Amino acid sequence: MPLVDQEIVDLNLFWLVKAREFARENRQKAVVVLGLDNELADNLSSLSIDDLNRIARTGVLLFRPRFRPTLWRQLIARGSNSSLSVRLHTLLLAAGEKCN
Repeated sequence: MPLVDQEIVDLNLFWLVKAREFARENRQKAVVVLGLDNELADNLSSLSIDDLNRIARTGVLLFRPRFRPTLWRQLIARGSNSSLSVRLHTLLLAAGEKCN
């Protein structure tokens, strides 16, 4: 069996720890920012760091970008412009993606 790519493990673990933190501290933030559903947020909030490490080592990326290609094009076209309107637009699209 091939070795698991350590960078994928690190990305997974970082995401899982952050998702668990959001799920424990601010469920709505977990839902909107990370796109979690309530059941996954419940499950993540009860996992130990050992559980998260085990899950992170699956060998595949456990999360994926959830935005449509049009949003990616808009974000790339705006470059480093991190104005309030760009951030607000992105959050609204994230909330809309969650509702669909």
